[in-house]
Amino acid sequence: MQTVTPQEALKLIHEADSLSREEIAMLQKERLDVMVAHARENSAFYREKYAGLPDKPPLEALPLVSKQELTARMQDWVTDPDFSEEALVAFIRDMGTLGHLFMDKYSVSTTSGTTGEPLRMLRDSRHVNINGALLQDRLYNSPLLKNFPGILNKKAKFASVLATGGHHAAFSAFEKRRTALEQEGITGTMELLSIGEPVGEMVARLNAFQPEIITGYPSVLRVLAGEQQEGRLKIAPRVILCSAEQLTDETRLLIEDRFSCPVGNVFCSTEGGEVSILCDHGHMHLNSDWIIVEPIDRDSNPVPPGTMSDAVLITNLMNAVQPIIRYRVDDCVILHEKPCECGLPFPYVDILGRTDDIPSFKGESGTVRLSPIVFLSAVCDIEGISIFQFIQLDPETLNIRVQYLENADRETVNQEILQEVRGKLVDNGLKNIVFSIEEAEPRRAVRGKKMKAYIRDFSE
Repeated sequence: MQTVTPQEALKLIHEADSLSREEIAMLQKERLDVMVAHARENSAFYREKYAGLPDKPPLEALPLVSKQELTARMQDWVTDPDFSEEALVAFIRDMGTLGHLFMDKYSVSTTSGTTGEPLRMLRDSRHVNINGALLQDRLYNSPLLKNFPGILNKKAKFASVLATGGHHAAFSAFEKRRTALEQEGITGTMELLSIGEPVGEMVARLNAFQPEIITGYPSVLRVLAGEQQEGRLKIAPRVILCSAEQLTDETRLLIEDRFSCPVGNVFCSTEGGEVSILCDHGHMHLNSDWIIVEPIDRDSNPVPPGTMSDAVLITNLMNAVQPIIRYRVDDCVILHEKPCECGLPFPYVDILGRTDDIPSFKGESGTVRLSPIVFLSAVCDIEGISIFQFIQLDPETLNIRVQYLENADRETVNQEILQEVRGKLVDNGLKNIVFSIEEAEPRRAVRGKKMKAYIRDFSE
């Protein structure tokens, strides 16, 4: 499949900004035909999946694929004949490879979440360059951030609050950027904060660093906004950028108010890339020139615009090494096709993701509030877990419900959970918290909501 340089990618994306909806649909179909032909020729998995289909099948004729299906057929799925799944697993387990390319040509990231085994994804230079251009054109150069023209300056002070300790997309991208800047002799401009750090340490480090740009999870940034309001955090960022969790209007406006700067948002996924980006009129526009999003109901039937979906199908038209075509993601969205006042031709979506409760504990020195990501990231990479859910029963009691993979050693898994979670509690001055593990079904969500991974089952 044809490679795309950063300059070519930026030109293609900028040109699409002025296309009509009909022209974007034609462009989608052209790129879909190329991707399907490439997948059939170079991926044993897709060659088998698409047997019997015509040369240029319509999108709706292509069978759906699931995470479980793809992870089970990893070796057959990847289109590079020199790929070795065994070598990839070894690469991921070596944390010294962060910021480096697998096989000297692929970025690597793994998914994290409350359900199932992690999905290991490769991104070729084509995907990386197009993704980067999408962010540059539709986020960094957008009217939303017009008051900070220096956001792309390599010497701008940049702080990220991330889940560390694994090859997650944001963490890997941070390390890759830091490595590249250091090779140019630029140091001291990037500050990495782990979401597992005590809030007091985060505050002290941010006060010392004084970032111009902050990126992170909305729930973490909401906690930091509280620290800013109470006067312990004293920073003046020019821009705050959110991703990885649902950003509600309430949280966005609260963060904007506390820090007196614009808040951008990107709905991204390891599989799909930069799916949608927030415009200056508060709408999350789909990057539909490169990503196809199909809202569906629980039976995988399409739902019309204005109707809440039970899931979506993602087709990534960028990634040639690991094609993602009609891949099911359990995010609920409402698609809007009416034009937006910002002028972009792309439809926008309301994303009804998971909004976990905020942990609030009675600690040794008073009330301690944390982001739920602190606990989710502590256990999401533990091998042997099928699904988990934290339930806080009172200000001093925390429980985790766990279901295990079929061949998991439950005792070993539980020991790892205890070690990781108790470590986070101790780090945050919460040694007094009673923590327990229960093998049980999680509490499921009502329709239109994602299952909460952290529930606070009491009121203060």
